[in-house]
Amino acid sequence: MARKKATVRTPYRPQVGEVVKDLTGNQSVVYMDTRGGLAYVRPVGGGIEWTVDPAALQPLPDGPTLAFVVIPAKSRIGGIE
Repeated sequence: MARKKATVRTPYRPQVGEVVKDLTGNQSVVYMDTRGGLAYVRPVGGGIEWTVDPAALQPLPDGPTLAFVVIPAKSRIGGIE
């Protein structure tokens, strides 16, 4: 009887800011980083990050998409600096 070889699947490694599919919540999220073996993601529209197993992330079927992040400038109190 022949044994089947176990296939080792490498987790998908997205770019920072890439919109990916989170299989644990079945939703599109923005990949932020991987630290300590956990992937940090956040909602596409912004919000609080959470952690997921990196193996639970998949690319979107239409290909990679990057989320744009707008960071407001610091307010200038007391005049122009």
